[in-house]
Amino acid sequence: MKALSLVVATAVMSICISANARGVQDADAAKVADCTFIKDVSAVTPSGYTRTALGAAMETARAEAAKAGATHIVWNKVDSVNVTSVSGKAYRCGSSK
Repeated sequence: MKALSLVVATAVMSICISANARGVQDADAAKVADCTFIKDVSAVTPSGYTRTALGAAMETARAEAAKAGATHIVWNKVDSVNVTSVSGKAYRCGSSK
């Protein structure tokens, strides 16, 4: 029963993160040139270096940006082959972006 509760809680949390993060678009420096910087965001990959883990970390960082009111995120460059975290800069842009 505890395992089922944990699975359900994880699923609900994933849905909430995805819903919050949906409004935050990936961008480059040119696209956010006229936007307002909100904050630096980051997240650790939940289970090491895999494509799935990297995607989950990006969604977590997007959710953090969305919670702060950002509309766009510019991802920082990756410095290593073994990526265990992601980071970027969150911006709020007007409707023309």
